[in-house]
Amino acid sequence: MATSFTAEPVQPVHGDEKATRKRLKREAKVRRDAERPPGSLERWRILMDVVDEGRRVVELADHKARYALVVMGALNAGVFLILSRAHLISELPSSLKPWLIGVLIVYAGLSCLYVYHAIDCLRPRRLQDSGLLARSGRMRPRGLLYWESIATYELEAYQNAWDSARMDQLNAEVVIIAHHLSLLIARKYRALGRLYHGLAILVVLAAFQLLAYSAIALTT
Repeated sequence: MATSFTAEPVQPVHGDEKATRKRLKREAKVRRDAERPPGSLERWRILMDVVDEGRRVVELADHKARYALVVMGALNAGVFLILSRAHLISELPSSLKPWLIGVLIVYAGLSCLYVYHAIDCLRPRRLQDSGLLARSGRMRPRGLLYWESIATYELEAYQNAWDSARMDQLNAEVVIIAHHLSLLIARKYRALGRLYHGLAILVVLAAFQLLAYSAIALTT
């Protein structure tokens, strides 16, 4: 006698379908977030992060300029030690004296030049120097965030300006500040590059002078 078996229908796994739908919704939300423009508060946070990063870079550039001045001071101290021993210069061979004195003059001139570049890197710069307040194309800023423009307000007028401020105006002003910081950083690093290039030249000249005068002192 033949025995018949009836296959039972396979029930759908509702848990797997629900997890799949959730995953697809999450992926769709991630795609929408990646493609949408940032909101006003998100734009504010992003711009403030850019401004904070710019200020840290400005502080780093100033620190590098001060460090270069310290190194230059140490080199100049060594050269001054040579100059303080006048008998070494007077005892120079007549064939070498013009060359070594000429190197010393060049060293002194370059030292003054590269100190100027250090001052150019460290000097304060104002927002009005770049003309950004006058050249802002899309929206003229109200000057609520930058210290230089805040100082032009009376206290009551500044409070009234904040009472009527809109988020798009504030974001437009932070854009100007971030752009100004980028220009400031570019100028600082141009001066800093000249300063460190010159510092390498001064190291070579100072080493040459120290070796030359030391050799002369040992042979006399």
